[in-house]
Amino acid sequence: MPSDHDPPPPPGGEPPRNWLQTPDGPSDQPAPPGSGTTNATGEVSGEQPDGTFSTPRRLHPASVLLGVPLAQAVQALIFPVVATLAAPLWVTLTMLSVLAVVGLILRSLDWRMRTFSFDGEVLRVDHGVLSRNHRSLDVGRIQQVEIQRGAVQRLFGLAAIRVETAGSAAEPEVDLRVVPEQDAVALRAAVRASQRRRRAADDDRGAPEQPEDDDGEVVLTVPMSHVVIAAVTGARLLVLPAVIGGALQFVGNQIGPFVDDLVDQMIDMGLAVGDTPSISGPDWRLVALGASALLVLSVLAAIVVGVLRDGNFRIRRVDDDLYVSRGLLSTRDSVVPLRRVQLVEIKRNWVRRLLGFATVRIRSAGGSTGGDGRVTVPLLPVTDVDRLLGEIMPNVEGVPRLRSHPPAALRRSLFRWLRPAAALVAAVWFAPDLLPFVDTDGLVASARPWILLLLPLNAVLAVVEYRQLAHGLTERVVAARSGALSISTDVAPVVKVQAVTSRRSLFQRRLDLTTLLVHVAGPGALVTVLDAGRAAAQHLHERLSEHAASPTPVIPAQRRVGGDAREPGDIAGTADDRAPADTDGTTDGGPHDPTSAPRPEEDVLRS
Repeated sequence: MPSDHDPPPPPGGEPPRNWLQTPDGPSDQPAPPGSGTTNATGEVSGEQPDGTFSTPRRLHPASVLLGVPLAQAVQALIFPVVATLAAPLWVTLTMLSVLAVVGLILRSLDWRMRTFSFDGEVLRVDHGVLSRNHRSLDVGRIQQVEIQRGAVQRLFGLAAIRVETAGSAAEPEVDLRVVPEQDAVALRAAVRASQRRRRAADDDRGAPEQPEDDDGEVVLTVPMSHVVIAAVTGARLLVLPAVIGGALQFVGNQIGPFVDDLVDQMIDMGLAVGDTPSISGPDWRLVALGASALLVLSVLAAIVVGVLRDGNFRIRRVDDDLYVSRGLLSTRDSVVPLRRVQLVEIKRNWVRRLLGFATVRIRSAGGSTGGDGRVTVPLLPVTDVDRLLGEIMPNVEGVPRLRSHPPAALRRSLFRWLRPAAALVAAVWFAPDLLPFVDTDGLVASARPWILLLLPLNAVLAVVEYRQLAHGLTERVVAARSGALSISTDVAPVVKVQAVTSRRSLFQRRLDLTTLLVHVAGPGALVTVLDAGRAAAQHLHERLSEHAASPTPVIPAQRRVGGDAREPGDIAGTADDRAPADTDGTTDGGPHDPTSAPRPEEDVLRS
């Protein structure tokens, strides 16, 4: 039971504990700055009342300079620099100096007028020079308290605090830049301790004491080798655009003098007929060497950025929270409450599939963690995905059993992939004849045979996409898989389902298919079941609608369909809906041998 000095929970507090919550462990009462010990999760152990932050306090004086985000500072410098490009240098320097002085005065005034406080129930922030603003965040609505330490901030022992709520979009609800690092850690600990006490009061239980030096349980550590692989196989590499742009510039630098020399010689010769100027062309060996060097530099740059961003990536579990830390020079510490997890996305592009790796994105109710509430695990073996998913979603053993979609979905995949390819082929094939001015040099006409290769290539991708289409439902999670070049498996707790939408186009109605959109709580969280059988989609819609109307999972009784025992979450339907999985020799749309028995579903990611 809560103690007498604990404040009573306000009306409309947290809902009763659901399946995502684990039993309350030791609380993390914060210690005053400079006292107590700091455990591996960054929390300060020791006893302290929440009144430590009850008195309004200002940010650290260094926030006048260090509190300005780098992107904002660059944007402020773009206009004066561009506006004075044609002016003398002293004009540019004068304008920059005036802007710097004015900005320093405004930042100083903002520092004096900005205060924050936390009394154990409400986090309050007051700011504004001419127009005063007062913001109050109830502790029960706070989803995320994140601590960021830039390289310069770490040098001076400072940190930034980002407080997020479920309504936060791309920006945090409260951004305190910057405060002493000890205060940042203590404030986060105080918020988490107050939330635990409130949940304990709602559950009619007392909040147990936290032992000193509670490091929690290490859930995942990403080795540096995996961080490097993630850097060179992920979208951040951007090797191809960099190589193409750099190669074109390099070739242009090589060919430019050659063209200039040609024109000069022809002018000097008076364009005499029969005289051929002696001209040396570009050194193609040098061009190839430069392109190769640019490729190597691009890969090295991607590795450096990836290591600095995701180095020392670690996830620890303390009570019912996940503590995520990453970064070498600039560190970032996030807390993901397990009860706030809305969606888990498992991504595998074609390179990572060959290497046996995957990327996992955890979407929580907080709106700005890593962009729209995401925490991204850079890379881990597919064999570890089920174990990590079990840590993120307690009582979930891993990716649920997935059922493949009927053969009619293949026609839809072929239509989706061949339609744009056919349009491009038709444009290239007929444009030179119908519009001669678009192909005066004959390049488009010469590309006709090559453009036809898009048709078989897209047809193969359509088959690959069809083989990956699958979905599944248990009493705890709903999952869907799709993709061709990049395979995405989305898993969401059924208690987070807010609404379900079924869509059937004219083409889908003729093929007896349905696309199901499962709307999950949180910004942009959506599970899409693409081109499922009509009966299976209808059954899935009904089941998920039951979950959306209930705050707790709806666990159906065991039932039999056609004499076959089925699991509670097995989405069956009529015998026709089950035919694809039975006749293909697989239940998850992966590679199969038609003559063999259905392969087991222990690891659906290996397909």
